Amino acid sequence: MINSSGLAGVAAAILLVVRLVIAGTFVRAGAAKLPARREFRLAIENYQILPARLVPAAAVIVPAIEITVGLLFLLGVFPAESAAVLAALLLFFSAAIAVNLARGRVFDCGCDASVAPRAISWRHVLTNTVLAVCAVAIAIAPPAGLNLIRGQAGLVSIAVPAGSAVPLVLAAALGFVLTRLLGAAVAARSAALEPPAAPDPAIPS
Repeated sequence: MINSSGLAGVAAAILLVVRLVIAGTFVRAGAAKLPARREFRLAIENYQILPARLVPAAAVIVPAIEITVGLLFLLGVFPAESAAVLAALLLFFSAAIAVNLARGRVFDCGCDASVAPRAISWRHVLTNTVLAVCAVAIAIAPPAGLNLIRGQAGLVSIAVPAGSAVPLVLAAALGFVLTRLLGAAVAARSAALEPPAAPDPAIPS
């Protein structure tokens, strides 16, 4: 039988894993958008949410926030505050997609400025809403563990039990996630800087 202390430890471990997932998602998305600012700017324009004069600035600010706050969240720097910011972003994204779907408009979501377009759908709304709820849970009860700067303690205090192997596993996962994110960022940057291939003279235009 698991007592209340054990349940709190399990909840803390789950929230730590969720923190890594949410943070990794934001850092990866922001790293993909920065080198493809033109494509992301066009995606923002498609949503028809922001005034046209704010779109160019948003195309730079949004991925910068995603990367910066995502990294803070990943490393455990003010995790409660970072979780609140990311939850607000997720809810804003959900609302923007839902409004356009309600209008009967479908277009590339611009989620990570990928080469292959991904049309907006209610699945995006559901996914972002679920992640937002998880981020809110972390903001309310930021788990003690893998934090560089704890910051706000939150309304509820939970922690992984002392002596648990979970922090070691999560530390290894953190290293893996950081490596993959850096690799993805370098690949995206290289692809953005690669000059277009010259047309084959043997093929008539």
